[in-house]
Amino acid sequence: MEKVIEKIMSARSAAILPHVNEDADALGSCFALAGVMRSMGKKAVVYVNGTVEGRLSFMGSEYEEYVPGKKYEHDLCVCLDCGDLGRIGGRRELFDAIGNSVNIDHHYTNTNFADENYVDGSASSTGEILYRLLKNAGIEITKETARRLYTAICSDTGCFKYSSVSPETMRAAAELIETGIDHAEIARLLFDCETLEAAKLKAEATEKMESFYGGKLRIVTMPEGMCGRYGIAVEDAPNLVDIPRTIVGTEIAVCIKELEDEVRVNLRSNGEADVSIIAAKLGGGGHKKAAGCTVKNASADGVKEEIIKECGYLI
Repeated sequence: MEKVIEKIMSARSAAILPHVNEDADALGSCFALAGVMRSMGKKAVVYVNGTVEGRLSFMGSEYEEYVPGKKYEHDLCVCLDCGDLGRIGGRRELFDAIGNSVNIDHHYTNTNFADENYVDGSASSTGEILYRLLKNAGIEITKETARRLYTAICSDTGCFKYSSVSPETMRAAAELIETGIDHAEIARLLFDCETLEAAKLKAEATEKMESFYGGKLRIVTMPEGMCGRYGIAVEDAPNLVDIPRTIVGTEIAVCIKELEDEVRVNLRSNGEADVSIIAAKLGGGGHKKAAGCTVKNASADGVKEEIIKECGYLI
C-alpha cells in the first residue's frame, strides 16, 4: 500500500482508468480519487472507453471519452477495478505511453499488471480498498468523496447483502455516512430506479429464461436487437442476471448478451460453485460468486453451449 500511496502523492498529472462497461464501483472509485488528487493541486482526468450507461448519470460526468491516437500528457496511470490489462480496452496505448502505473482492485483473479499493485481479493469492492488507502495516507474524506466511495461500495455489495461484506466493509460505510451523505437516496438511485421500457424488457427475458440440471442452472439471453425493440441503448440494458439468481433452486445464474461483434456473459453463484473458473475459461475473470467475460466473434448459442457444459462440472 505504501508504494502505491507514494506514486499517487508524487504524481503531477494522472490518467485514471475504470474498466470497460463501467459500473458504479469503478466510476465511484475513479471520481473519488480524481477529486482527491485535484484537491492537492494535481491534474487528474478520468478516461472512459465509451458511453457510460444512463442510470449512472447521477454520479456525475467528470470524465472524458478516450480518443485513440491523441497525445495526452500524464506522468501516472491509475487503473481502478480492472482485473487485467484487457479490461482497459483501447486505452492500453495510453497505459503503455505513460509507462508509470498503479493498479488498485478487489478481484482475486487480478494479474498484478502495473508497476505497483494494491489488490485485495477479500475486499467487497474497489471503493472499500480506496477508502482504506486514503485513510492510511492521512487524507481527509470530504462529504463529496464519501458520496462517491459509498456509491461504489453500496453498488458492488448489492446494498450490503452479498457474502463479500465484512465487518470492515460495514465500518467503512458507517464512517462514510457520518460525513452527512444521503445514503438512502444513493441506494434508491442505484437499485430502485427503472424505466418502464427496461421493466418490459426484463419481463420478456424472464418469460424466455431457460433451466438446466433440474433448475440448478438458469440462463437468460438478450439477443442482438432486443434493446432496440424497447428503445433502450445497449449500454443502458438492465441487470438481467439477477432474474435467474433470485429464483429458488438456482445455484448458477447466467446472463448472455449478444452484441454485433461480441458476446458478454455475466455469471453469479448462489452456492459453492466458483463461477470465476467458467469466466476464466472464456477469457474473463472475477470472483467466486460473481464473474464475467466478453467473447469476441462468437455466437450466443455457441457460448451458451460451452457454459452449460462447464457448469455441469460444478453443479
